[in-house]
Amino acid sequence: MDKADRSFLKGVIEGFYGRPWSQQQRLELLGLMQELELNTYLYCPKDDLKHRALWRELYTGDELQGLCALIESCRTHDIEFLYGIAPGLTIRYSDDSEMELLQARFRQLLDAGCRSLAILFDDIPGEMAKADSAAFGSLAKAQCEIANAIYSELLAKSGGRLVFCPTPYCQRMADNQHGGTNYLNEVGRCLDSDIDLFWTGPEIISREISIESVSELRETIQRKPVIWDNLHANDYDMTRVFLGPYSGRSLELREEVGGFLINPNCEFEANYVALKTLADYLRASGSWNSRNAYEEALAAWLPRFSGVGEDGVTLDDLTLMCDAYYLPHENGELAEQLYQDVHFIVTQPTDGWGDRQGRLRKRIRQVVELARKLTEVHRRELFYAFNRQVWELREELEMIEQYMDWKLAGGDPATQLCRSENYLPGTYRGGLVKRLQQLISFRGDGALVLAGE
Repeated sequence: MDKADRSFLKGVIEGFYGRPWSQQQRLELLGLMQELELNTYLYCPKDDLKHRALWRELYTGDELQGLCALIESCRTHDIEFLYGIAPGLTIRYSDDSEMELLQARFRQLLDAGCRSLAILFDDIPGEMAKADSAAFGSLAKAQCEIANAIYSELLAKSGGRLVFCPTPYCQRMADNQHGGTNYLNEVGRCLDSDIDLFWTGPEIISREISIESVSELRETIQRKPVIWDNLHANDYDMTRVFLGPYSGRSLELREEVGGFLINPNCEFEANYVALKTLADYLRASGSWNSRNAYEEALAAWLPRFSGVGEDGVTLDDLTLMCDAYYLPHENGELAEQLYQDVHFIVTQPTDGWGDRQGRLRKRIRQVVELARKLTEVHRRELFYAFNRQVWELREELEMIEQYMDWKLAGGDPATQLCRSENYLPGTYRGGLVKRLQQLISFRGDGALVLAGE
């Protein structure tokens, strides 16, 4: 791979909150990344204690052996291994011994074969201790001096790369002056011009990232940002999983940034479509249709769902499941149709249901069967990744079908209540979180609504 292509980062961040991926999963990921022509893997799982909470401690021999194997596998697959550390929760910027500890950690990784690093100041308070404030004047200045020293002393001569994650890493945070007034402007002036900078877009999870917003950001930070893309991340809501395509980014955006790295679902097996469609987006020319890329990715993914029976998971089954767990801001086409059918049936008289009833019952049977088929797939991690979500969808749809039957039998919501022996209070939709959700909900525009309003 030539230097120009290598300079544009294309790949995956293991940077979520939750159980890190296993070594076997990481090695499988690298093989898929090479196949998809992705060139960068950033190691920074939040729950590697030595990435964040214990950043001052060196890795033990056994821990380092695993990282060395991962670094070597990246080299074998022609993938750049980036090692990230997040000291921001506890670092004392004005204490020279802290810099010595940070450099010792980075030297340990460089000695192990790593050549590029990331220092991450995300998800931390936006203020400093008094001693640090007196020494630097601002959080931005303190962080930039740390990053500049690491780059000049450890990476500049060897040609290694350093990527910096600012404390306000999306536009909403910057607008709210998280990290201090004019934080990003100061980073633009103070951070070494050879250091890259991560950015997630207008939001932490951005539905779209416009060229205009990135062009304005470039003027502020005085460099092209590298997009840390949380479109498929689910660590903020572990009841969900996102199986839809990479979307909401125009082809022209590629010219405005220094790369795209996705921080995907915590469940390793849930990320095939995200990776495949990201790679297709990066290779596309002329025009780009995310839905077409999604359908091609599903067809390529389907063989992994082979099962013990003859009536295994079909492409339509897989499309329905992935449409139901599509992207944070939208359902896929089949799931949206299902929702509209349910909405019509529960709000309208039975004499107007027409073809919707038959179509909905067919989908309900399909989801029930899909829940069974998943129990029979050979690749058990696929079952573990999706069983909870598909089972929950099955339960909801079967309850809706009972309600349909009740209405067809003459039940009148205006004069009586529909009850079910299968869904008893406290056993279904039970627990503290569900009770809290009944007290406060959201309107479509994001406004909070209290129960009874």
